[in-house]
Amino acid sequence: MNILITGAGGFIGTHLSKTLAKKHKVYRFYSFSKPFSDNDSYSVDLSKRNSVHAAINKLSKEKIGAIIHLASKMASPEQAQDMKLLQENIAITKSIIDILKFLKPEVLLNFSSMSIYPNITGTYSEESIPGPQNNPDCLYGLSKYCAEVIIDYFLRNEDIRIVHLRVSQVYGEGMRDDRIIPIMLNELNESNTITVFGDGKRESNFIEIKQLVKKVQYFLMNDVAGVYNIGDQNISYIDLAKNYINQYGDKNSTIIKKARGNNEKFKFDTSKLQSIIKT
Repeated sequence: MNILITGAGGFIGTHLSKTLAKKHKVYRFYSFSKPFSDNDSYSVDLSKRNSVHAAINKLSKEKIGAIIHLASKMASPEQAQDMKLLQENIAITKSIIDILKFLKPEVLLNFSSMSIYPNITGTYSEESIPGPQNNPDCLYGLSKYCAEVIIDYFLRNEDIRIVHLRVSQVYGEGMRDDRIIPIMLNELNESNTITVFGDGKRESNFIEIKQLVKKVQYFLMNDVAGVYNIGDQNISYIDLAKNYINQYGDKNSTIIKKARGNNEKFKFDTSKLQSIIKT
């Protein structure tokens, strides 16, 4: 199968490209500033129509069977309330619709996020009402939910199997240093301590990158459509810290609890995923 991956230079895109290229022909769209070294990679500014059209014209003679859409703008903590994040991600969504209508693949795997749900105590399935206004990543989560709706609307008459993957926190080799797991491991390495806020009561869901890649492969090759929560383990942050101390610490490693901070127990319901993928 010929597969196009947008956002191929990111953490998830890099792992997916490497694995899928073993059995498939993979074309890659990188961010506009990302250099590339082969004829199957393209620097594309997905927020600019001219850049998008130039890229898809180069693929016009290829039969693209699947598109995995990863590309999006992600906010740093200081940019979390910048409306440009929402505007740019909507522009990227418009571009992916143009790409899909031009290339007409059999399947689209659209990477969404669990950030569309409120980050408050509760259990959240695909049937839960989105509530990004109650999530610190509000604008990012809103942009992901808008993308799901816009894609479904504008492609409603196209013969494309669409899967929206609402992915939890992904960890593994190559992940960003400002995510919770690298922060814990760096602190453990430097001071032999791990600090947890909200007394460590906060819960979230995590999935290792290799497990995510396996699940993506399933959705590529099986006739499944719709919205799926993609995650693995619901765990409290204090238990997460204990796990890493057991793996990488020693008898002198300690957990520092700080009462201030998030202590919400967010549980990510992946039973719909588990009903089709037996792992």
